[in-house]
This record gives sequence, structure tokens and C-alpha cells, in this order.
Amino acid sequence: MTVQGSAADVAQSASPGLKKNTIGAFGMTFMVIAAAAPMTAMASNLSISLALGVGAGTVGQLILVAGLLAIFAVGFVVLSRHVTNAGAYYVFIGYGLGKRTGAASAFVASVAYNMAAGGMIAATGYFASLTVESYTGLSVPWYVYGAVALVVTGLLGVRGVGIAQRFTTGISLIQFGIIIALGVAILLQRPEGWSLAAFSPSAAFNGNIAISLVFCVLSFAGFEATAIYGEEAKAARRSIKIATYSSLILLAAVFVFSTWSIVSAFDNVQSVALEDAGTLVFRTADMYLGPWSGGVLSTVVTVSFLAAAIAFHNMAARYLFALGRTGLLPKRLARTHSRFGTPYISSMVQIAISFVMLVPFVLTQADPIVNLFPAVSGITSLSLTSLMIGCCVSIIVASTRKLLPEGLWATIVAPAISGAGLLIIVIIIVMNYQAVTGSDSLVVALMPAIPAAAAIYGAIAYRRRHAADLEEHLKE
Repeated sequence: MTVQGSAADVAQSASPGLKKNTIGAFGMTFMVIAAAAPMTAMASNLSISLALGVGAGTVGQLILVAGLLAIFAVGFVVLSRHVTNAGAYYVFIGYGLGKRTGAASAFVASVAYNMAAGGMIAATGYFASLTVESYTGLSVPWYVYGAVALVVTGLLGVRGVGIAQRFTTGISLIQFGIIIALGVAILLQRPEGWSLAAFSPSAAFNGNIAISLVFCVLSFAGFEATAIYGEEAKAARRSIKIATYSSLILLAAVFVFSTWSIVSAFDNVQSVALEDAGTLVFRTADMYLGPWSGGVLSTVVTVSFLAAAIAFHNMAARYLFALGRTGLLPKRLARTHSRFGTPYISSMVQIAISFVMLVPFVLTQADPIVNLFPAVSGITSLSLTSLMIGCCVSIIVASTRKLLPEGLWATIVAPAISGAGLLIIVIIIVMNYQAVTGSDSLVVALMPAIPAAAAIYGAIAYRRRHAADLEEHLKE
């Protein structure tokens, strides 16, 4: 039996709900890919791993991480057959561990996705400013472009996932095209560089394994997006399954190919990356595609950040919608647009949250990449990995309570393996938090207290709402 929005626990909204059948497996797949933003992952997470982690062994690490996430996906897909909700981890974790724990996890996810959305808007503005200046010489503050990105994101959020997924799919395909073009250029000009040694265990576990492991995991961020759109999906259970595995396979393929191509471009990629990890991809493109590629890559990175902003905005808005529907946040957030069937109030609130996040950086003229991105990367890495662990535990508990009829592998073994692996990664993130965030600021170090406080608030809010419901019931 499928439980939609934990029906017994969901407060009824005056709105008709999210519009059905607006997105299929194809669209869901590319919403996940947009959130992962392959070009930006290559220019940041994976370049850092090449420089400070295991170097060429990053290729093998990516395969290891993809394998771990594939095992996690087994249980994730099993739960998607039984629960469907716009706040996916809310009911996924609540299904086995109770609704109070589910409520706590929903607030953690909401904080993570809202911060990620704001961070991506800032990055879009920042790189748009650099790109325009490189082409025209015109220097315009990043927040002007950020404001435009905010408007575009808000309009697409209200308009619906149908148009948003077409937009993000187009941007994702452009990223794929650039990555393939660069890889082919390297293959044609330096075929001898393509060695299988990058896939060997000795390479994958030689160097700072912890840093590489964390940044490889971060490259797959947004993995939950498939289940978030369950209420709006065509043939939800089938679409979620197809999209979950398709997005994982596509991301793994593009990351492995692109990273292997960068490794193959140099005799010693780690020494080259150490010169400046942030420009590694651009320098490689200049060498193999020509000087013209710099501006093109900068443009692609800009639009990939915009696609990620749109993807994270939609995820954050649906969490706000789900929390409003259950009464844990104001019920007004659960209102849907009469024409588009979108959570338009939640979308507008999410845009307002992003605006409030960015205003201090505008007023103080602080660099959003240097000052905001460390906090975003730290919070999203800890929050999303912790939520995935919670999902694994929920599956095991639900199985022991006979709530899941599927076999031992899907409900016990796979969640146990992936949960243990993800727990190790969380411990590594905590132990290497300064390296993960790229900041030694005390403020950034204390930022994980925000999702922790959100979890506590969620549990308290659920308890209060449950007590109020019980009191109202007794009055009747």
C-alpha cells in the first residue's frame, strides 16, 4: 500500500494539491543532474580531490562512491513504493522511525536545500559578472545578475516543474556536450595518457583518502530529487525507480569520463592541480580546445549554477509545502496555484529566504564565494549524508516491523551496508570539516548548529501539533 503524505498525519489544504502527471522519469533524472551541476562539480569538488586528495585515484574513488550510492538506492526505491510525499525524507524516515523523527528530518532537509538554493543564486551572479566582464569589459556587481537569477528562478518555480525540467535538461545537455568535447580533444591529442592505472585500488587509496571521498560524495548532491517529485510524477513508483538509477548512472559516467580525461591530459595531474585547483578545468580546456574555450566554459559554469539554483529551489519549495500541509509550518505554505498546481506560496517564501541570505553580503560587499559557499558546502554535506543514514535505519526498522514485504537484500543488507558507509563519510566530514568547507572561520565551523537546531525545532513542533490535535479530539 502506498501512503501519500502520511495521509493520517496530513492536514487537509484548501488547495487541490500539486498538479499531477507534470513530470516523468526523464525530467526527474535531469532535475537531479541539474542539482549536481556536472561542470561546477568538475571545476570545484573533483578538481580539489585531484589536487589535495588522491590525485589520479579520484577516478577510482568516484566508482567506489557510485557503487555505495547504488546500494543505498536499492532501499530508497523500496521505500518509494510505499510512501509518496513532496517532503521525501520526511515520510521515508518517519515510516520506520516515527513521525516525530520524520518531522525533525524534514526541517533539516528544508534548511539544507534552502541554503543550497541561495548559495547557487550567489554563484550564478558571481560567475555571470566574471563572464560578462571577460567578453565586454563591463564590470557589473554580482548581485545585479543574482537578482535576475532570483527572478528567473521564482518565475520557473511558480510556473511548474514541467517548464523547469525542460530548462534544466537543456543546460545539462550543454554541460555534457562540453565535457565530451574536451574529453575527445584530449583523447585525440594525447591518447597515450589514457591509462587504466587511475582505476586501480593502489591509486584510489594513495593520498588523502578522506578529502577525496567527501568531495566525490558531494558531487552527487541532490540525489533525493526523484522522490520529491513523486506527487507530481507520471506513474510515480516506476518513474522514481527509473530516474533514481538513471541519474546515478549518468552522473557516474560523466564524472568518471571527465575526471579520467583531465587525469590523462597531464603527466602528473596532481602537481598541475595544486598550482590552482579552481582553474584546472579552464587551463586544460585552453590547452586542448584553444583559448576561445575559456569564455565558453565560464558561460556554461554560470548557467549550470543557475540550473542548480532552480533544482534546489524546487526541492526547498516542496519541503516547505509538505511542512505547511502537515501543520508544522503555516498552512498557507500548502496553497497551490489555481492554474499551474504549483506550491507558489512556498516558492515565493523560498525566494524571500534566498534574498534575505544574500542581503548581508551585498551590504557588506563581502565575496559570496569566499564567505557563503563554505557554509553551504558544510551544511549540505553533513545534512544530506545524515538524512541518507536516517533513511537506511528507517528501512531496516520498518522491515523488522513487517512494514516492508520486500526481500532481505533490499530491506536489511543493502541499507546496512550503505548506512555504514555513509556513517564513515559523516565522521570523515566532521574530522576534516575545515578542508571540506575551505574555511577556518569560527562562524563557518559553527554553522552545522543551524540544521541541528532545525531538527530539534521540528521534533518540538511535531509534539506540540500532536498535543493540540489530541486536545481538539478530546473536546469533540
